[in-house]
Amino acid sequence: MRIAWGCLAAVVIVPLVGLLLLIMIPQWRDNARLEAFYERVLAYPLPPNTRDVFPMDRDVIFDKNLVGGSGSYCDYRVRITLQTALTPERVHRHYDNASIAGAESKAVITLYFGDEDPDAGGRRVIVEAYDSHNWDWDWRCY
Repeated sequence: MRIAWGCLAAVVIVPLVGLLLLIMIPQWRDNARLEAFYERVLAYPLPPNTRDVFPMDRDVIFDKNLVGGSGSYCDYRVRITLQTALTPERVHRHYDNASIAGAESKAVITLYFGDEDPDAGGRRVIVEAYDSHNWDWDWRCY
């Protein structure tokens, strides 16, 4: 009887564990890529006279086709909100020189500017870092 249970376990459990690993390993890899990308974006120095407005409320996303389109792409996006006393031109100059590695290539940096608010000490700026690559077995991108 014990041999029958052992055979049943080998026939049922081993393939299920193999299937689970086949599904989870690409997810674990891409989650690690997203975390490393997030850390690189945060490690890039802020412009002068600028502070992180919401350090506990950052937007970090891994998903399929975040910027639209069709196809099987894995997209990584990190957004941070800053408060700056600088002009938009100076902030653009600061981030135009940014060389932040994305998940697989250089990240694309996009800036979104709010209206000037003298009471808050300048204007808000959303810094968005984005990278993408072709599907590589993570089911979330298919």
